[in-house]
Amino acid sequence: MARVKQKIANVFRLMKKTLDEDPNYTKEIYNEETGHVFNSRILFTTEEDEEESVSIIFHEGNMEIIEDVIENPSVTIKYKKVKDFKKLPRSKPEEVINMMLKNEIHTIGNLSDMAKFFFLLCYILLRHKDGFDQRQQEREKKDIMDFEEFSNWKNGTEHMKNKSLGYKIDRVKYLDDPYLSEYTLSDFKQLEYLKYIRSMSDLEVCVERAKLVTDICKEIGYTPEDGNHEHPGLKMGKIVNYILSEKTPMIQDWSILPGTSTTKTLGTMIYPEFGAIIFWPELYSIDARELNPHVIDQQAIDILNYEVFPYWMDRNIREYTRVLDNNALSHRMDEHFVFYFMWKTQAISHTIPGFPAFLQKGVNGLLQEIEEKEASTSGEKKKDFYKGIQLVLEGVHNYSKNLGEHARQKAQEITENTSEIMKQRKEDLLGMSSVLSRVPAEPPETLEEAITSIWIMWIALTQENPHMGLSLGRLDHWLQPYFEADMKKITSQEEKDEYIRRAIELMGNFFMRVSDQAPLVPDVGNHLFGGSSQDFALTIGGVDKDGHTAVCDMTFIILKVTEMLQLRDPNMNARYCPGVNSKEYLDRLLEVNINTHATPSIHNDLKMIEALTKIGIKLEDARTWAATGCVEPTICGKHFGHTNSMMYNMVAAMEMTLNNGIHPIVSDTQVFGPQTGDVSDFKTFDAFIDAFQKQLHFIIEKSVEINNYLGTTHQLLHPSPLLSSLYEGPLDKGKDLVDGGAIYNTSGVAMIGLADIIDTLKVVKTLAYDTKEISFKELNQHVANNFSTPEGELLLKRIDSIPKFGMDDSETISIGQDIIDYVYDDFYSFENYRGGRYLVGFWSMSNHVAFGTLSGALPNGRKANKPFTPGLTPVPSDKDVLIENIRSVAALDTVKMPNNLAFNIKLVPGAHDTHEETIDQFYGYTQSYFDLGGMQIQFNVVSTDTLRDAMKNPENYGWLMVRISGYNAYFVDLNKDLQMEIIERTEFKTH
Repeated sequence: MARVKQKIANVFRLMKKTLDEDPNYTKEIYNEETGHVFNSRILFTTEEDEEESVSIIFHEGNMEIIEDVIENPSVTIKYKKVKDFKKLPRSKPEEVINMMLKNEIHTIGNLSDMAKFFFLLCYILLRHKDGFDQRQQEREKKDIMDFEEFSNWKNGTEHMKNKSLGYKIDRVKYLDDPYLSEYTLSDFKQLEYLKYIRSMSDLEVCVERAKLVTDICKEIGYTPEDGNHEHPGLKMGKIVNYILSEKTPMIQDWSILPGTSTTKTLGTMIYPEFGAIIFWPELYSIDARELNPHVIDQQAIDILNYEVFPYWMDRNIREYTRVLDNNALSHRMDEHFVFYFMWKTQAISHTIPGFPAFLQKGVNGLLQEIEEKEASTSGEKKKDFYKGIQLVLEGVHNYSKNLGEHARQKAQEITENTSEIMKQRKEDLLGMSSVLSRVPAEPPETLEEAITSIWIMWIALTQENPHMGLSLGRLDHWLQPYFEADMKKITSQEEKDEYIRRAIELMGNFFMRVSDQAPLVPDVGNHLFGGSSQDFALTIGGVDKDGHTAVCDMTFIILKVTEMLQLRDPNMNARYCPGVNSKEYLDRLLEVNINTHATPSIHNDLKMIEALTKIGIKLEDARTWAATGCVEPTICGKHFGHTNSMMYNMVAAMEMTLNNGIHPIVSDTQVFGPQTGDVSDFKTFDAFIDAFQKQLHFIIEKSVEINNYLGTTHQLLHPSPLLSSLYEGPLDKGKDLVDGGAIYNTSGVAMIGLADIIDTLKVVKTLAYDTKEISFKELNQHVANNFSTPEGELLLKRIDSIPKFGMDDSETISIGQDIIDYVYDDFYSFENYRGGRYLVGFWSMSNHVAFGTLSGALPNGRKANKPFTPGLTPVPSDKDVLIENIRSVAALDTVKMPNNLAFNIKLVPGAHDTHEETIDQFYGYTQSYFDLGGMQIQFNVVSTDTLRDAMKNPENYGWLMVRISGYNAYFVDLNKDLQMEIIERTEFKTH
């Protein structure tokens, strides 16, 4: 009987025959036009039986098949079981990704080679292109109304319930009703139309930036191995200058702000220097996948397949680091997905630029300052650093100049003999051209100029670095002076009313513009980060640097826009300072949360500022913090914290403790962590805790190691001169942010699975040590069996009776605090590559679901492959324990959570509660939580019944927004596991 490897080899021979005989396929591995030659040594093998091994050698256009192991493979693709190896010839990209997530496959070596091979498999053997071509022919153009038609269409926009407020509060100066209760989206036809267009637009792949960065790097070189030995900052200056100078100037139809992130109405930008190559196998199937499909055309596929991806195979951040670190264990652990997820392979942009300084100086002012710095320094490295920044700022100037000319040309295309609506559009375009003649070159003088300046710089920043968590900061506080300056020129009530409408319209357009792109997510990302967009935060409220209220007119304008548009991004975060900010402000935050179902997230300013000062941040600086990405704090323009540097799976350490250093999902035999002993060796609970902490420390040590390796690669290859120009510190030090140029340097960690860990420790302590009802060995056997036996089912009932975290149980709170103290101290003891410290937080994006599906059962009764709870939220219960949940979370020491936390509550208004009564109920819970010392809280205000109906009828719920753990998502975009996790959260009522 033929071995599996022989059958696999025969299939590969069919592939070889096609490559040898058909020039259309030969160019996939030997392309004379582009010069790309795919040279690779790929080993396919199994952990179960190494005799089942097949190798392929691609060399100079030839493909050789060897039914054996080869030496020095470029990449080894190892299947855990032979039965899974059998599936290889018919493996679709999404199936391979799922097998990788489940550790049924793991790779050792260059992931780019693996991605290229599976593209060839899909293209040659599975004929994905045939299906793609058929779908392209059948694709129907959507019937989209133009603006004039839409303006005459009555769409019945729902009028939300709004309280009104007839007096000014906090630092509000001009809004007679700070709640702006009279306005609805239907009052702003252009805004309403932009949202309509968004709803009708498919997500499209934009290859413009990918091609531009590839073209310039082919010309000047990206790595030292390419012959480019320039200062990295100077090299990046040339790259970003080229991208911005060549970027297509575009204005979204009917937008009043100029510029677009991509060339598409709703586009995905590709960053091949980072993680985009993993998307290679999906080029001909991404338009048809179940979750987050992307429209792509053949021209874009050809650019990526023949020009972009081949160039970056050995030059992307992950692969370059792997070679530098000699494929270290810490690197290989990252590729198993179950220990941690390292964000530096994708981005470093979880931070907040210092927009106020930029607004005060403009691009020209920054250039003048940098020219003076360069002239006064003698060191060549510093001079090159300043030259790099000059180049990127000149690129910003070039882009804005091109955009202004484009606006003028578009206005000229509109003739005088046209409709009133088009005449107004011509005025809008001429207005944009006029604004761009001043900003961002010069400091803005009006609110419109300030918003335009920030938007243009935002576009530029996302051309330099992947837009994943780059956040907007305290826009209400920063824009208020321009709002006030405009208001001071107004002399009548009519002008005032019209200006307030204009301010809302401008802010609404800004929201639509900054959310005009989404990340290019390979199918693996749909499972790891379901429904997530760029996760960029905007922060309002709180206090100023002197401790006074910062809640102002623009705070409420931004809240009104948030309420009207109900977009998942920007991710709205609100600072509330008890005793300083007004009750009316908190009431309005809660009303917007109720009306939008999911936003904003609300933070206790006092507790966050306390946590920040404890790590050495000056009080006046700590008071200026803003949320980054999800909920993490950054000192705007001073603090480079990469607050999402890694997602750390705490449960992995527990599984390794229960299995003596083996992670059973990864391997049945390979020992990763320290061998801390069989559970029967733990004679005391303290001995068990000691073993658990050793496993925690091992994974912490490895996660820090790989993060620092990746950071070093950023220093060598991809510094951030434009981002650095918007910070205090780099210009004075002559050092890029990635080299430690900021005033404050830290790395942020998201600790995932804490509630499940607390409950696990509580159950083990109770059953195996306190009451001795069952031995630890027997308990662990039931865990290994997933509680599947009758005895296991009976044990689950006993486990359910044990008090858990969230029930206001003092012992579980004490256990939780001990674990928090340990991970805080251990991470803080390590230094990052910029000379700063590691800071822990307890939030999870959607990784509580991803890590949960990649983990076995736990002693707390959680079954294998089930999600963990999000953030610091207690495990769901069928009991009405909301008050106990609040007390438990608030009892933990938030000083040990300087990277913040996410506490999710699903709270639904009672059937007979009035709108005012509902707000009062939410206020009572929130204020009580803050009074008890809680730091952050967020509400999902949507019933379980509604969520179940949305699963059945997604077409009716396209805009239904939910809170995951620190970020918002549209419910229908989520994978089924994540949808079910939200549905299964405890639903509390505002009785």
